[in-house]
Amino acid sequence: MTGKDIICILVAYLLGGICTGYYLVRFKAKLDIREQGSGGVGARNVGRILGKPGFVVTLLGDSLKGLVAVALARKFDLADPAVSLALIAVIAGHIWPLPLQFRGGRGIATAIGAYLAYDPALALLLLGITAVLMVFRRGFILSGLAAFLLLPLVAYALEQPGHTVAALAGASVIILFAHRERIRRAFGEELPQREA
Repeated sequence: MTGKDIICILVAYLLGGICTGYYLVRFKAKLDIREQGSGGVGARNVGRILGKPGFVVTLLGDSLKGLVAVALARKFDLADPAVSLALIAVIAGHIWPLPLQFRGGRGIATAIGAYLAYDPALALLLLGITAVLMVFRRGFILSGLAAFLLLPLVAYALEQPGHTVAALAGASVIILFAHRERIRRAFGEELPQREA
């Protein structure tokens, strides 16, 4: 790995750490979004405070930084494995941002933006899997999380390069980790229903 690779991966992490929702709520409402609602810095929680415009701006801002981070890695002609690391780095930066003492968001919007720049077909595949899963289970978030989990397996089946499969798997692991409480609650709510 070259010095240029390391710098671009570091820049991707730092870009990820610019959590749109946190700064938007600080500017508009003089509040720490992490102390409000669900405690997340993502679009849904921002929408609770700033309404639909806050939701949209946060969603677009978080997606855009994911896209820009990976696009920059491509622009500087990084080797494909280094671009894959930049993808993971921008998502990790959003979830564990240095400026916010590692208390950030949960990474879905940033990941979608990063996937669009990394390989638009993979981003569309992710959204397609999510849509199919929503037919069987209501709820965009849980269907989306399942899609993130399945995407590396689909990429492997489609004979994508090893670094791509590894990047998708790495992104899935950290996104699922960031959503661990939501997943725990979802399964906790379902178990009694199955027993009844």
